Amino acid sequence: MKPTERPTLDLAAGLKALEEDLPRVVNVLGVTSLSDLGWSRPKPLVLLVPMKATWQGQEDAYLLRLSFEAYRRWPPSARFVNPATQDYVHPDDQHHVPKLTSPECQTHIAYQMNAQAPKMQLICCSATFEFWDVLHDVEEHHMWRGTETFLTTINAIQKAFGSHYQGRF
Repeated sequence: MKPTERPTLDLAAGLKALEEDLPRVVNVLGVTSLSDLGWSRPKPLVLLVPMKATWQGQEDAYLLRLSFEAYRRWPPSARFVNPATQDYVHPDDQHHVPKLTSPECQTHIAYQMNAQAPKMQLICCSATFEFWDVLHDVEEHHMWRGTETFLTTINAIQKAFGSHYQGRF
């Protein structure tokens, strides 16, 4: 199945949904605040989530940036960023991106939609906005239904870290 609809932005709806979901997610995770998780919210529609993975005995730290401009109808935008700049610039920041090779969650450091489009980082996972924006093929059981929270996105990426992590780019 291939999606036929590109995601559209709705900043007001995204902010409202994030405000509703943040307390729920914090509660589900058994803490009282974002800082208890090491997460931060530098802008109203941005959440920064530190993540760790081990490759060949070495622990690697990453920073996942989630953006909620089309959330909850669509999953949050997701990309790994340089912790110093909280952004990703190709090719300078590619070492801040983990190599994930799961069938359900893969990373690409220089994905290009067409010859005219700039290269971008893509976390190829149905729980990310970019997956839908590139009109990726998707199986029915991986469809984003708009009832999930951004924790679905974090969990999908964390699952790939657990079993399909291949170090840094």
